[in-house]
Amino acid sequence: MPSLSEELSRFVVSPPQLICREGAPDNMQCCFMFTTEFSGFRGHFPDNPLLPGIVQIMLARYTAAAGKSARLTGVKRCKFLHPIKPGDTVSVDVKPGSHIGEYQATIDSNHIVCTTLVFELEHTEAWQ
Repeated sequence: MPSLSEELSRFVVSPPQLICREGAPDNMQCCFMFTTEFSGFRGHFPDNPLLPGIVQIMLARYTAAAGKSARLTGVKRCKFLHPIKPGDTVSVDVKPGSHIGEYQATIDSNHIVCTTLVFELEHTEAWQ
């Protein structure tokens, strides 16, 4: 059985691109789109497929890590405000939080804020 990371790479339609916005080098942004074949939609929920919250948190971690290795050590706050459906374009915006290793993320779909979260990553030696 493939890991969730391997499956994400198979079923994400548009490859993620890290974009640093001009004038804000600490802000990262990635865009994603999931096909209807993504297994997370099958069990969440059969007649009303939604992108699972754990996948949204993984997208925020991926964006904050900027393609490097980092371990999620905690989610301090998370609010799911609007559902994300198969085929929606998902935009993840991440900026540093109030202390080292903390990040704030906003996840939107079709220009509607769907999720906000504050989370912590443990950085590896490669970050230093």
